[in-house]
Amino acid sequence: MILPGLALLLAVGQSPCGPLDLQTAVSLAASRSDEVAIQQAAVAAADVDRALAQAAYILPQASAVAIFGPSPGAKAGTVTFPNNQGYVTTAVSGSNRGLTDVGAFGRIDVQGVQPLWTWGALTAGSKAAEAGYRAHQYQMADTLSQVQLRVIQLFWGHALATRFLVIAADVEKALTDVDSRIERSLKDETGEVSPSDRFQVTLFRSDLGVREADAQKGLDLARIGLAATLALDPKQLALKAVSFEVADEPIPTSEEGLSQALDHRPDLLALGQAILARQAEVRAKEAALLPTVFIAGEFSYGYAPNRTIVSNPWLTDPFNALTIGAVLGLREDLAIAMNIAQADKARAELKEIERQRSGMTRLIQTQVESTVAEIRAATAKAKAAREGLAAGRSWFRAATLDFSAGVLDAHDLLTAYRGYVISQVVQAQSVYDLLVARANYDQITAKPLSNGEVQCYLP
Repeated sequence: MILPGLALLLAVGQSPCGPLDLQTAVSLAASRSDEVAIQQAAVAAADVDRALAQAAYILPQASAVAIFGPSPGAKAGTVTFPNNQGYVTTAVSGSNRGLTDVGAFGRIDVQGVQPLWTWGALTAGSKAAEAGYRAHQYQMADTLSQVQLRVIQLFWGHALATRFLVIAADVEKALTDVDSRIERSLKDETGEVSPSDRFQVTLFRSDLGVREADAQKGLDLARIGLAATLALDPKQLALKAVSFEVADEPIPTSEEGLSQALDHRPDLLALGQAILARQAEVRAKEAALLPTVFIAGEFSYGYAPNRTIVSNPWLTDPFNALTIGAVLGLREDLAIAMNIAQADKARAELKEIERQRSGMTRLIQTQVESTVAEIRAATAKAKAAREGLAAGRSWFRAATLDFSAGVLDAHDLLTAYRGYVISQVVQAQSVYDLLVARANYDQITAKPLSNGEVQCYLP
């Protein structure tokens, strides 16, 4: 009941999210993604482990037990009896098994063990838990960056499919006009067109139908994937229309990207923390081979008012007792062979993680160089595609004018229009490739994919 109430308080002052733009969708991934939520739970569990390691410093073994119950009476004393010679004093005897003079008693027992010197085992355990907590934090950040990258890819994939469908609608309208012209020309027998031109239009429309079906499939899959990532029903997802263009930006260098990635990549930093945790674990296992110095203390107090307190140092009464004291001791784990094996296992796991980190460093270098190459190629393609789109548009306009003037046949008009359509498709695809390549570069080099600000909320 607390979490929904907290979410409601946080939503006060915010309006419901309408059609999502890219930044809002990316920012919402932090609070909506199931994958991020799972990592957040892992971070919370690691935080508990860290608290347990800190708590081991102070009385890791301690207990307090209080009991209450009935107690049989037991009173010490003498009774004087008269006889023929005077008076005789006789001790009273009794039994602790009787039910006479039953009363109530209470008792409390407190015991505790405080480590004094563990040869660094407690400190190593605390450092291991702290490093494990930070490693989980970095893993959560890495998961978030991957989810946000997926959101970017799906968002632009949705925009690309939408753009293809718009192009398809324009082509369908143009083909209808061309088909009408061909029908009129064939009916009037002007000689400007031939029956083969009609077949070309039919073939063009068939190819258009196939591409339109693929674009619709891409749109549906992008919507389904994005809705699943943001924990929404696909019917609830609404995205803002975007201008499918890309601004010119300088191509990053591999050196700059590699330096940024090595310093900030969360998965690489997580491995670094895992190494620290394993190193601390090795020290803890080595310390377990040495005896632990500790102090143990005990306090016991019991009281039964219907029983006489026994003050004889050789006798004790559990119903009336007072004990307090502390001892200094050594504890040695005699499973030496097992402790040595566990230390060896920790060292082997440490070497494994160190090798993983070394391999991750080389992988990051490869990823950065590959992504820079992708950006360079995508930038060149986008520039060429813009020039091709301008040429295709000019070609189609000129062909339309010539066809209307009767100096160009339908076949050449269809060829010009096909070239114009292809130039639009290539230009849209080049924009998508460049945008995704830049997002990949930002994710690989650990650059923020979102400003983290969400001004609206989703139900």
